[in-house]
Amino acid sequence: MGSFFSFVAMILFFVILGVFIVTMVRSGAETYHRSTVPPANAQGKAISKRTETPPEHTKINGDIHYVTFTLDDGQELELTVSPNEYETIEFDVEGELYYQGTAFLSFEPKKIL
Repeated sequence: MGSFFSFVAMILFFVILGVFIVTMVRSGAETYHRSTVPPANAQGKAISKRTETPPEHTKINGDIHYVTFTLDDGQELELTVSPNEYETIEFDVEGELYYQGTAFLSFEPKKIL
């Protein structure tokens, strides 16, 4: 009976270790991909905003803010933005969007003359 529980504990340990390794590899691959993609810019318009509260057991403090932009070619792009950017970006305002992969860099609204 004792060896059965030891076997189950060992299997559980390796499953948890495997999940941890897969998570770390995915995170590293995403960071690498994001850093190797050249910065881009496009004409776009903010079409929606949302805030997500992370689960309590994560190390993320505060809410995560997202803004969805529609680009001139019709593509929609949802990017994570800082709380300050979240507050300043307005709906249906066109401007120049700067981003790198899935990372938001800046948004400069068109000046109205």
